[in-house]
Amino acid sequence: MTDWQLLAPDEDSLALADTARAQFRSLRGPAVMRAALDGGVPGGWETVADGGYADIGIPEELGGIGRVIDLVVMLEEAGRALLTAPLLASALAFRTQVAAGVHREEFRRAPAGFGIAEGVVDEGGRCRVERVHVLGGHGAAAFTLVVKGGTERACVVVVDPEGEGVEAVEQETLVDPSRPLPAFRLGREAGVAAAAWRELAFGDLERVLAGARVCVAADLVGTAAGALDGAVEHVLQRKQFGRAIGAFQGVKHQLADAYTAVERARSLVYGAALSLDPRDCLLANAVAAETAVRVTSLFTQLMGAMGVTFEADCHLFLRRAHQTACLLGEPDALYLAAARIERRISR
Repeated sequence: MTDWQLLAPDEDSLALADTARAQFRSLRGPAVMRAALDGGVPGGWETVADGGYADIGIPEELGGIGRVIDLVVMLEEAGRALLTAPLLASALAFRTQVAAGVHREEFRRAPAGFGIAEGVVDEGGRCRVERVHVLGGHGAAAFTLVVKGGTERACVVVVDPEGEGVEAVEQETLVDPSRPLPAFRLGREAGVAAAAWRELAFGDLERVLAGARVCVAADLVGTAAGALDGAVEHVLQRKQFGRAIGAFQGVKHQLADAYTAVERARSLVYGAALSLDPRDCLLANAVAAETAVRVTSLFTQLMGAMGVTFEADCHLFLRRAHQTACLLGEPDALYLAAARIERRISR
């Protein structure tokens, strides 16, 4: 029987959230995002590492601390603060390594990149991929890749980005340069040797990706919550016809709907963090993605003419939501995958 009290963060998790919120805000995410749009390079990993955030949600036997719900509340605060340090990419990499059984404590000493691609991994663990987008690829000490080989085989591999055979591929400017997603080619003929790898039964792929989906969903919920906070603050200050626009019924209804959507997505993410059931994680990922895009768009709309200016923060939330929403698949594809799992279970 499910202990429903576990669906709400306890005092320890809430204390972690408060600490993370203060520390992540000190890293000035919006300002760094603007600098990245002008060609600046985001940093901040040292603060993340020194705070022990990379260890949260990792099993104790692997040197980690806390539970998955602690990881969720931390990543939500990172999303709310528009954190530009590579915490999300590293969390995706580490959770996937743990699920695949290839994680080692030394992997957490430096930032990691994460990607999913079509390719080939031979019996010796050498990997060949024509093109893969790696979240956090710039500055990563290792890439954790989920390499899918047709419909029957998938592997999780950890490779050195400086290793022989890893080539950067030119690409167009991103929507959100503060969250790098560079493209790479691995191997060509000889392949790239993996530092660690594990072959998966293809039916195990969603089980291995479940933790990563929860991480992405938590970040998206935080982005939506941050946009909602900004929208509420704006409508309480902005006046038209002698009244704050937040007093108008049409604005109230839109914000109430946005608040309900954020709370729904948050509840789904907490539930997925508790169960780590692949179906739950797919649904949480899909709903959080839709919610983030919807609420950040509303923030921009409520800003009116100011919403299209560079100085307003709303476009930063919108950029972050759109780039992250499809990181692990389009919402429609995630819903379909969840439905297929449900159909198999119900037979």
